[in-house]
Amino acid sequence: MRIMMNLIGGFLLFVILPCGTTESNAGKAEQQALFNVGYQVLDLKYQKNGQEQTITVAVWYPTAAQPGLHNYGGPTKGSVALGAMPLAESAPYPLLVFSHGYGGSGLSAVFLTEALAAHGWVVACPDHHDKYSAVRIKTGREKDLDRKGFLQSAKEIVNSNPENREKYLYRLDEMRAVLDGILASGPFGKLIDKNRVAAGGHSFGGFTALGVSGTIKEYYAPRVKAILLFSTGAGAYLFRDEELAAVQIPSMLFMGEREEKQVRGSKTMQELSNRIFNNLPLPKYFLTVKGANHFSFNDRLTDIPRIIPLSGTEEQFEVIRKYSIAFLEKYIAGKQTQDKILENSDPMLTHYLMEPGLNKK
Repeated sequence: MRIMMNLIGGFLLFVILPCGTTESNAGKAEQQALFNVGYQVLDLKYQKNGQEQTITVAVWYPTAAQPGLHNYGGPTKGSVALGAMPLAESAPYPLLVFSHGYGGSGLSAVFLTEALAAHGWVVACPDHHDKYSAVRIKTGREKDLDRKGFLQSAKEIVNSNPENREKYLYRLDEMRAVLDGILASGPFGKLIDKNRVAAGGHSFGGFTALGVSGTIKEYYAPRVKAILLFSTGAGAYLFRDEELAAVQIPSMLFMGEREEKQVRGSKTMQELSNRIFNNLPLPKYFLTVKGANHFSFNDRLTDIPRIIPLSGTEEQFEVIRKYSIAFLEKYIAGKQTQDKILENSDPMLTHYLMEPGLNKK
Protein backbone atom coordinates (compact mmCIF):
# COMPACT_ATOMS: atom_id res chain seq x y z
CA MET A 1 0.00 0.00 0.00
CA ARG A 2 2.84 2.38 0.78
CA ILE A 3 4.30 1.90 -2.70
CA MET A 4 0.93 2.70 -4.24
CA MET A 5 0.66 5.88 -2.22
CA ASN A 6 4.03 7.07 -3.47
CA LEU A 7 3.04 6.17 -7.01
CA ILE A 8 -0.21 8.06 -7.31
CA GLY A 9 -0.01 10.49 -4.42
CA GLY A 10 -3.19 11.96 -3.03
CA PHE A 11 -5.54 10.13 -5.36
CA LEU A 12 -5.34 7.03 -3.14
CA LEU A 13 -7.09 8.84 -0.31
CA PHE A 14 -10.64 8.21 -1.39
CA VAL A 15 -10.04 4.57 -2.20
CA ILE A 16 -9.03 3.36 1.24
CA LEU A 17 -11.11 5.73 3.35
CA PRO A 18 -14.69 6.84 3.84
CA CYS A 19 -15.84 10.44 3.70
CA GLY A 20 -13.91 13.08 5.65
CA THR A 21 -14.24 13.42 9.37
CA THR A 22 -13.82 16.23 11.89
CA GLU A 23 -16.21 18.37 13.75
CA SER A 24 -16.47 21.90 12.39
CA ASN A 25 -13.92 24.40 13.63
CA ALA A 26 -15.77 27.50 12.47
CA GLY A 27 -15.90 28.91 16.00
CA LYS A 28 -12.20 28.25 16.60
CA ALA A 29 -10.84 30.36 13.78
CA GLU A 30 -8.55 33.14 14.92
CA GLN A 31 -10.67 35.69 13.07
CA GLN A 32 -13.94 36.48 14.84
CA ALA A 33 -16.95 34.74 13.31
CA LEU A 34 -19.84 37.11 12.58
CA PHE A 35 -22.73 34.90 11.44
CA ASN A 36 -24.53 31.66 12.11
CA VAL A 37 -24.07 29.21 9.24
CA GLY A 38 -26.80 27.69 7.09
CA TYR A 39 -26.40 24.63 4.88
CA GLN A 40 -28.30 23.41 1.82
CA VAL A 41 -27.73 20.93 -1.00
CA LEU A 42 -28.71 22.11 -4.48
CA ASP A 43 -29.06 20.30 -7.80
CA LEU A 44 -28.01 22.79 -10.48
CA LYS A 45 -29.02 22.23 -14.10
CA TYR A 46 -26.83 23.15 -17.06
CA GLN A 47 -26.49 22.38 -20.75
CA LYS A 48 -23.62 20.38 -22.26
CA ASN A 49 -23.56 19.29 -25.89
CA GLY A 50 -27.24 20.10 -26.18
CA GLN A 51 -28.24 17.88 -23.26
CA GLU A 52 -29.34 18.86 -19.77
CA GLN A 53 -26.92 17.89 -17.01
CA THR A 54 -27.23 18.06 -13.23
CA ILE A 55 -24.52 18.74 -10.68
CA THR A 56 -25.03 18.44 -6.93
CA VAL A 57 -23.60 21.28 -4.86
CA ALA A 58 -23.16 21.72 -1.09
CA VAL A 59 -23.70 25.36 -0.07
CA TRP A 60 -22.80 27.13 3.19
CA TYR A 61 -23.97 30.70 3.86
CA PRO A 62 -24.81 33.27 6.58
CA THR A 63 -28.17 32.88 8.30
CA ALA A 64 -30.04 34.24 11.31
CA ALA A 65 -31.28 30.75 12.22
CA GLN A 66 -29.77 28.91 15.16
CA PRO A 67 -27.35 26.14 14.16
CA GLY A 68 -27.28 22.63 15.52
CA LEU A 69 -24.92 19.68 15.36
CA HIS A 70 -25.03 18.11 11.89
CA ASN A 71 -23.57 14.82 10.70
CA TYR A 72 -22.63 15.21 7.03
CA GLY A 73 -22.14 11.46 6.68
CA GLY A 74 -19.85 9.00 8.39
CA PRO A 75 -17.89 10.79 11.10
CA THR A 76 -17.96 14.24 9.44
CA LYS A 77 -19.76 16.65 11.78
CA GLY A 78 -20.46 20.36 11.80
CA SER A 79 -22.60 23.10 13.29
CA VAL A 80 -25.15 24.45 10.80
CA ALA A 81 -28.80 25.40 10.42
CA LEU A 82 -30.14 22.87 7.91
CA GLY A 83 -32.16 24.38 5.08
CA ALA A 84 -32.33 27.76 6.79
CA MET A 85 -33.10 30.93 4.88
CA PRO A 86 -30.02 32.99 3.97
CA LEU A 87 -29.64 36.25 5.88
CA ALA A 88 -30.70 38.86 3.32
CA GLU A 89 -30.12 41.88 5.55
CA SER A 90 -26.31 41.65 5.32
CA ALA A 91 -26.14 40.79 1.61
CA PRO A 92 -24.55 40.89 -0.87
CA TYR A 93 -21.96 38.30 0.07
CA PRO A 94 -18.73 37.25 -1.67
CA LEU A 95 -18.61 33.75 -3.18
CA LEU A 96 -16.05 30.94 -3.13
CA VAL A 97 -16.55 27.95 -5.43
CA PHE A 98 -14.25 25.15 -4.23
CA SER A 99 -13.38 22.00 -6.21
CA HIS A 100 -12.52 18.70 -4.49
CA GLY A 101 -9.78 16.24 -5.43
CA TYR A 102 -10.29 13.32 -7.81
CA GLY A 103 -12.92 10.89 -6.57
CA GLY A 104 -13.91 13.03 -3.60
CA SER A 105 -16.95 15.14 -2.81
CA GLY A 106 -18.11 18.65 -1.99
CA LEU A 107 -17.78 17.81 1.71
CA SER A 108 -14.00 17.48 1.69
CA ALA A 109 -13.20 20.82 3.36
CA VAL A 110 -15.90 21.44 5.97
CA PHE A 111 -13.18 22.77 8.30
CA LEU A 112 -12.87 25.75 5.91
CA THR A 113 -16.32 26.06 4.35
CA GLU A 114 -18.23 26.52 7.62
CA ALA A 115 -15.67 28.99 8.94
CA LEU A 116 -15.75 31.08 5.78
CA ALA A 117 -19.55 31.20 5.79
CA ALA A 118 -19.39 32.39 9.40
CA HIS A 119 -17.35 35.34 8.11
CA GLY A 120 -20.04 36.36 5.66
CA TRP A 121 -19.37 34.26 2.56
CA VAL A 122 -21.40 31.93 0.39
CA VAL A 123 -19.34 28.78 -0.29
CA ALA A 124 -20.38 26.34 -3.03
CA CYS A 125 -18.68 22.94 -3.36
CA PRO A 126 -19.79 20.59 -6.17
CA ASP A 127 -19.69 16.83 -6.53
CA HIS A 128 -17.71 16.49 -9.78
CA HIS A 129 -18.61 13.67 -12.16
CA ASP A 130 -15.24 11.93 -12.07
CA LYS A 131 -14.96 8.52 -13.74
CA TYR A 132 -14.78 7.00 -10.27
CA SER A 133 -16.17 8.60 -7.12
CA ALA A 134 -15.66 7.15 -3.66
CA VAL A 135 -17.74 9.72 -1.76
CA ARG A 136 -20.87 11.75 -2.64
CA ILE A 137 -22.60 14.66 -0.89
CA LYS A 138 -26.00 12.96 -0.70
CA THR A 139 -25.11 9.32 -0.25
CA GLY A 140 -21.72 9.29 1.48
CA ARG A 141 -19.33 6.45 0.76
CA GLU A 142 -19.76 4.52 -2.49
CA LYS A 143 -19.82 0.89 -1.37
CA ASP A 144 -19.43 -0.63 -4.84
CA LEU A 145 -16.36 1.35 -5.89
CA ASP A 146 -14.10 -0.42 -8.40
CA ARG A 147 -10.88 0.21 -6.51
CA LYS A 148 -8.61 -1.25 -9.16
CA GLY A 149 -10.19 0.93 -11.82
CA PHE A 150 -10.03 3.94 -9.54
CA LEU A 151 -6.31 3.51 -8.91
CA GLN A 152 -5.60 3.08 -12.61
CA SER A 153 -7.61 6.19 -13.45
CA ALA A 154 -5.78 8.22 -10.82
CA LYS A 155 -2.42 6.99 -12.12
CA GLU A 156 -3.38 8.13 -15.63
CA ILE A 157 -4.08 11.64 -14.34
CA VAL A 158 -0.70 11.86 -12.60
CA ASN A 159 1.06 10.88 -15.84
CA SER A 160 -0.94 13.28 -18.03
CA ASN A 161 0.21 16.54 -19.61
CA PRO A 162 -1.25 19.54 -21.50
CA GLU A 163 -1.29 17.58 -24.77
CA ASN A 164 -3.66 14.88 -23.49
CA ARG A 165 -5.70 16.75 -20.87
CA GLU A 166 -8.84 17.02 -23.02
CA LYS A 167 -10.61 14.15 -21.26
CA TYR A 168 -10.37 16.08 -17.98
CA LEU A 169 -11.91 19.30 -19.25
CA TYR A 170 -15.35 18.11 -18.11
CA ARG A 171 -14.33 19.47 -14.74
CA LEU A 172 -13.97 22.97 -16.15
CA ASP A 173 -17.44 22.69 -17.68
CA GLU A 174 -18.76 21.74 -14.25
CA MET A 175 -16.89 24.53 -12.49
CA ARG A 176 -18.33 27.05 -14.94
CA ALA A 177 -21.79 25.53 -14.45
CA VAL A 178 -21.55 26.05 -10.69
CA LEU A 179 -20.22 29.59 -11.04
CA ASP A 180 -23.11 30.45 -13.34
CA GLY A 181 -25.74 28.33 -11.63
CA ILE A 182 -25.26 29.53 -8.07
CA LEU A 183 -25.53 33.13 -9.24
CA ALA A 184 -28.80 32.30 -11.00
CA SER A 185 -30.25 30.13 -8.22
CA GLY A 186 -33.38 31.24 -6.42
CA PRO A 187 -32.08 31.15 -2.83
CA PHE A 188 -28.70 32.75 -3.49
CA GLY A 189 -28.58 34.55 -6.83
CA LYS A 190 -29.69 37.92 -5.47
CA LEU A 191 -27.58 37.61 -2.31
CA ILE A 192 -24.17 37.15 -3.97
CA ASP A 193 -21.96 40.00 -5.14
CA LYS A 194 -21.15 38.98 -8.72
CA ASN A 195 -18.01 41.14 -8.63
CA ARG A 196 -16.54 39.39 -5.57
CA VAL A 197 -15.95 35.78 -6.59
CA ALA A 198 -13.04 33.39 -5.88
CA ALA A 199 -12.23 29.88 -7.08
CA GLY A 200 -10.36 27.24 -5.13
CA GLY A 201 -9.46 23.59 -5.14
CA HIS A 202 -7.48 20.74 -3.64
CA SER A 203 -5.27 18.43 -5.74
CA PHE A 204 -7.15 17.74 -9.01
CA GLY A 205 -9.47 20.51 -7.85
CA GLY A 206 -6.55 22.91 -8.15
CA PHE A 207 -6.36 22.06 -11.85
CA THR A 208 -10.10 22.72 -12.03
CA ALA A 209 -9.86 26.12 -10.34
CA LEU A 210 -6.89 27.20 -12.45
CA GLY A 211 -8.74 26.06 -15.56
CA VAL A 212 -11.43 28.73 -15.14
CA SER A 213 -9.03 31.43 -13.94
CA GLY A 214 -7.32 32.28 -17.23
CA THR A 215 -5.16 29.30 -18.21
CA ILE A 216 -7.50 28.15 -21.00
CA LYS A 217 -9.24 30.95 -22.85
CA GLU A 218 -12.45 29.12 -23.73
CA TYR A 219 -13.07 28.23 -20.07
CA TYR A 220 -12.04 31.56 -18.58
CA ALA A 221 -14.53 32.99 -16.05
CA PRO A 222 -13.69 36.71 -15.76
CA ARG A 223 -15.74 37.09 -12.59
CA VAL A 224 -13.15 34.99 -10.69
CA LYS A 225 -10.94 37.55 -8.96
CA ALA A 226 -8.68 35.35 -6.78
CA ILE A 227 -7.63 31.72 -6.53
CA LEU A 228 -6.94 29.45 -3.53
CA LEU A 229 -4.92 26.26 -4.16
CA PHE A 230 -4.32 23.32 -1.80
CA SER A 231 -1.58 20.79 -2.62
CA THR A 232 -2.08 20.66 -6.37
CA GLY A 233 0.48 18.84 -8.47
CA ALA A 234 -2.15 18.59 -11.21
CA GLY A 235 -2.13 22.38 -11.41
CA ALA A 236 1.44 22.12 -12.71
CA TYR A 237 1.65 19.07 -14.98
CA LEU A 238 -1.64 19.78 -16.80
CA PHE A 239 -0.74 23.37 -17.77
CA ARG A 240 2.07 24.99 -19.74
CA ASP A 241 4.16 27.78 -18.21
CA GLU A 242 2.60 30.41 -20.45
CA GLU A 243 -0.89 29.23 -19.48
CA LEU A 244 -0.15 29.60 -15.78
CA ALA A 245 1.32 33.04 -16.46
CA ALA A 246 -1.99 34.05 -18.05
CA VAL A 247 -3.73 33.87 -14.66
CA GLN A 248 -3.80 37.57 -13.80
CA ILE A 249 -5.38 37.42 -10.33
CA PRO A 250 -4.08 37.13 -6.73
CA SER A 251 -3.25 33.59 -5.62
CA MET A 252 -2.50 31.62 -2.47
CA LEU A 253 -0.87 28.19 -2.76
CA PHE A 254 -0.45 25.67 0.08
CA MET A 255 1.72 22.56 0.26
CA GLY A 256 2.50 20.09 3.05
CA GLU A 257 6.01 19.82 4.49
CA ARG A 258 5.92 16.01 4.29
CA GLU A 259 5.09 15.98 0.58
CA GLU A 260 7.95 18.20 -0.59
CA LYS A 261 9.98 15.26 -1.92
CA GLN A 262 7.06 13.07 -2.99
CA VAL A 263 6.97 12.42 -6.72
CA ARG A 264 4.02 13.14 -9.01
CA GLY A 265 4.84 11.78 -12.46
CA SER A 266 8.50 12.73 -12.96
CA LYS A 267 8.68 15.76 -10.63
CA THR A 268 8.64 16.24 -6.89
CA MET A 269 5.75 18.08 -5.32
CA GLN A 270 8.16 20.86 -4.39
CA GLU A 271 9.20 21.27 -8.03
CA LEU A 272 5.59 21.26 -9.23
CA SER A 273 4.51 23.78 -6.60
CA ASN A 274 7.48 26.03 -7.38
CA ARG A 275 6.52 25.97 -11.04
CA ILE A 276 2.98 27.10 -10.29
CA PHE A 277 4.11 29.82 -7.90
CA ASN A 278 6.89 31.14 -10.13
CA ASN A 279 4.57 31.51 -13.12
CA LEU A 280 1.67 33.18 -11.33
CA PRO A 281 1.70 37.00 -11.12
CA LEU A 282 1.84 39.22 -8.05
CA PRO A 283 0.31 39.35 -5.53
CA LYS A 284 0.90 35.74 -4.56
CA TYR A 285 1.52 33.64 -1.46
CA PHE A 286 3.10 30.20 -1.03
CA LEU A 287 2.77 28.46 2.33
CA THR A 288 4.26 25.15 3.48
CA VAL A 289 2.37 23.70 6.44
CA LYS A 290 4.46 22.08 9.16
CA GLY A 291 4.17 18.29 9.27
CA ALA A 292 1.39 18.26 6.66
CA ASN A 293 0.93 15.81 3.80
CA HIS A 294 -1.33 15.81 0.75
CA PHE A 295 -4.29 14.68 2.85
CA SER A 296 -3.94 17.34 5.54
CA PHE A 297 -6.06 19.70 3.44
CA ASN A 298 -9.18 17.55 3.95
CA ASP A 299 -11.09 17.00 7.17
CA ARG A 300 -9.89 14.15 9.37
CA LEU A 301 -10.20 11.06 7.25
CA THR A 302 -11.39 8.37 9.65
CA ASP A 303 -11.38 7.20 13.24
CA ILE A 304 -9.29 4.13 12.35
CA PRO A 305 -6.08 4.59 14.41
CA ARG A 306 -3.64 3.61 11.65
CA ILE A 307 -5.28 6.03 9.19
CA ILE A 308 -5.73 9.08 11.44
CA PRO A 309 -2.10 10.28 10.96
CA LEU A 310 -2.79 10.83 7.25
CA SER A 311 -5.30 13.54 8.05
CA GLY A 312 -4.74 17.12 9.08
CA THR A 313 -4.37 17.99 12.76
CA GLU A 314 -6.35 20.75 14.44
CA GLU A 315 -3.21 22.91 14.38
CA GLN A 316 -2.80 22.36 10.63
CA PHE A 317 -6.47 23.09 9.96
CA GLU A 318 -6.19 26.28 11.98
CA VAL A 319 -3.24 27.70 10.05
CA ILE A 320 -4.74 26.71 6.67
CA ARG A 321 -8.03 28.29 7.67
CA LYS A 322 -6.46 31.42 9.14
CA TYR A 323 -4.42 32.34 6.06
CA SER A 324 -7.10 31.25 3.58
CA ILE A 325 -9.69 33.50 5.23
CA ALA A 326 -7.24 36.38 5.50
CA PHE A 327 -6.32 36.08 1.82
CA LEU A 328 -9.91 35.90 0.60
CA GLU A 329 -11.10 38.67 2.90
CA LYS A 330 -8.36 40.98 1.64
CA TYR A 331 -8.47 40.32 -2.09
CA ILE A 332 -12.15 39.54 -2.59
CA ALA A 333 -14.04 41.14 0.30
CA GLY A 334 -11.67 44.13 0.31
CA LYS A 335 -11.05 44.07 4.07
CA GLN A 336 -7.65 45.41 5.08
CA THR A 337 -8.14 44.15 8.63
CA GLN A 338 -6.49 40.86 7.61
CA ASP A 339 -3.17 42.45 6.62
CA LYS A 340 -1.51 41.70 9.96
CA ILE A 341 -2.03 37.97 9.39
CA LEU A 342 -0.75 38.04 5.81
CA GLU A 343 2.29 40.14 6.71
CA ASN A 344 3.56 37.65 9.28
CA SER A 345 4.46 33.99 9.36
CA ASP A 346 3.26 31.41 11.87
CA PRO A 347 5.00 28.64 13.85
CA MET A 348 2.90 26.13 11.89
CA LEU A 349 4.50 27.26 8.61
CA THR A 350 7.95 25.95 7.68
CA HIS A 351 8.14 28.37 4.74
CA TYR A 352 6.13 31.42 3.79
CA LEU A 353 6.75 33.11 0.45
CA MET A 354 4.74 36.27 0.00
CA GLU A 355 4.52 39.30 -2.26
CA PRO A 356 6.96 40.48 -3.45
CA GLY A 357 8.75 37.17 -2.84
CA LEU A 358 10.15 37.77 0.63
CA ASN A 359 10.84 34.45 2.34
CA LYS A 360 9.69 34.29 5.95
CA LYS A 361 10.65 31.27 8.03
